[in-house]
Amino acid sequence: MQLVAGAVQHRNAYDYFSAGSDPATDPVKFALRTKGIIAFAALVAYVATVGFLLSQESAKLLRYAEELERTYAEESALAKASYAVSHSMLKLQEKYFSPDLAPAFEEQIALDVELIQAGLLALLEFYPRLAADIERLKRDVDRLRAEQTRGSMMWLQDHERTLSEYLDLMTRQSRARRDMLWDRYREVYDTMSVISVLMGLLGAVFFGAVMTLFLTRLAWDIRRLAARALDIVSGYRGQQMEVTRQDEVGDLMHAVNRMQSELRHREQQLQISREQRFHKEKMAAVGSVAAAVAHEINNPIAAIAGIARSLQNGNQQASGGETGADPHELILEQTRRITAISRQIAELTAPHSPERELLDLNALVSNTCRFIRYDHRFRRIDLKIELDSQIPAVNAVADHLTQVLMNLLINAADALEDSSSRGDPTIRVATQHAQTEVVITVTDNGCGMDEAVLARAFDESFTTKSADKGRGLGLFLCKSMIEDGGGRIELESTPGVGTTARICLAAA
Repeated sequence: MQLVAGAVQHRNAYDYFSAGSDPATDPVKFALRTKGIIAFAALVAYVATVGFLLSQESAKLLRYAEELERTYAEESALAKASYAVSHSMLKLQEKYFSPDLAPAFEEQIALDVELIQAGLLALLEFYPRLAADIERLKRDVDRLRAEQTRGSMMWLQDHERTLSEYLDLMTRQSRARRDMLWDRYREVYDTMSVISVLMGLLGAVFFGAVMTLFLTRLAWDIRRLAARALDIVSGYRGQQMEVTRQDEVGDLMHAVNRMQSELRHREQQLQISREQRFHKEKMAAVGSVAAAVAHEINNPIAAIAGIARSLQNGNQQASGGETGADPHELILEQTRRITAISRQIAELTAPHSPERELLDLNALVSNTCRFIRYDHRFRRIDLKIELDSQIPAVNAVADHLTQVLMNLLINAADALEDSSSRGDPTIRVATQHAQTEVVITVTDNGCGMDEAVLARAFDESFTTKSADKGRGLGLFLCKSMIEDGGGRIELESTPGVGTTARICLAAA
């Protein structure tokens, strides 16, 4: 049985975490590690999405920055070209109204035109059409060199005025385009700022809320598991805990529920085993006095047989003549004696209710002591019974109290048998009412126990008796059953003086 129980225990310990699931019907389970990976993947996806949006806006921002840089270069070139044209126009105006045309004036004009051409060459990448104006300026300078007249100067002056107006128009357009680009640049920058702030805030709030909710629920479930485990240890065997998770914590919930079921089953089996062991102890005690009871019954049976034979032989005087007793009355007396012995055996061995009930403790103690007297060990023992008639009823299991009292009496008789004291062997059984308790006291003047033996007296499988007298189960079982009923059992012993056992029960 112990091997089977050990195998069952090992199997159940494994089944706590492996049994109770059907892959075809159970919902998909996500381990905590899987949930962590999913959360991390969601966070990475969120960050990647925000990064993609910001990269799109950043590309726009970079494009606008490049266009602004190009616009600044264009405005700088336009400013230089406009300055060169304006300077050349002032020189032409001055020379045109001069009364004397200096011989070298055409060289000065040619130098100013070259500056204009250099400015226009810088603008060619922005305005390719200025190539035609560069060629025209070259022709006008060639004409002025060939004909140093005010008409040639007028041609050049008109061309420069037209060119100046065009450059002014281009400058205004470039500035307008620059302002537009600045506005768009600021818009994109503001958009990026808003996206960064909002997405960061939303991400922090969302993921923070999810993590807080997850950890809060995890902590609550763990606290619920811890509380249920403590309740199970404390004896709770009611409704099983609802499994609300599909991860390792859910597996642990299943394990706790299974542990509760297994503990309930094992306790039931233990209770059955305990009842069987108590019954075996009781039957062992009954068997120990069976021979004495048989001898006690044989005496009145033998007397009845002798009287019957005397009556049959007509020898009435021989059977009762000397005493003058009526043989019929003698037969009735002996049959009453047999009936009393049979009743005591029936009362002691009859099955009692396994539930607690109100008991007359004095009657139970008296019946048990009368029965135990038949044991051969009590023939030389003075068994004294002192019952308090004022004690109240107690709420207990009769069979348990009977077995406990029988064990204590047999232990006392064995102690007296091993005792070498010269006094008369005596066992005193008493009941008394002490405040809210009723106490049964069994005292002997046997060999007693030293401190080492007394400290281990209630240990399971501990005994100082030989193998033919006991297996060390008596006091352990007595203590277990008395404490299960809400009472307690105490021992006091002095080597060479004796032992006192007290059963303390709550009064009803």
